[in-house]
Amino acid sequence: MSFQFLPNYFKKVGLFIFIVSGIPSFSKGLVDGRNAADGIPTPEAFEAFTFLGIHFTESLYDTLVFVGIIGLFLYLFSKDKIMDEFLLRIRHEAIQLTFLATVVFVFLMLIINPNWRIGGMALIEYQVVLFLIINKAKKFWSSPGKGAENE
Repeated sequence: MSFQFLPNYFKKVGLFIFIVSGIPSFSKGLVDGRNAADGIPTPEAFEAFTFLGIHFTESLYDTLVFVGIIGLFLYLFSKDKIMDEFLLRIRHEAIQLTFLATVVFVFLMLIINPNWRIGGMALIEYQVVLFLIINKAKKFWSSPGKGAENE
């Protein structure tokens, strides 16, 4: 029994969900970065903020992060336009490289800074994005002239 991928149009649905749910986080990051550049300290704990007339509390913000990860998973588990054994092999290699890179990164960070911590949701988010980058790069460089058009 093999894994059943979602139809190809879920790539667009997942990407849309990820981008829409990430807009408040992106805007908060821009504001925090701008404040840090101006010498205004970033608060230690989460502070509610308003964006486009919507008041974002910590629970709503965390929910949007979770919805964004679901959008990435929809994108991740959808078929390419053309699906064959070669593309499945590329996906498996990308999964292996992502896992290896994550383990090496976490170990290096713990060696450099033993007090370093990362949240579970952040780790999952970074792994999915890293997988998507590695998978896209492997497709692009492995088949000359046909890399990105098979999505």
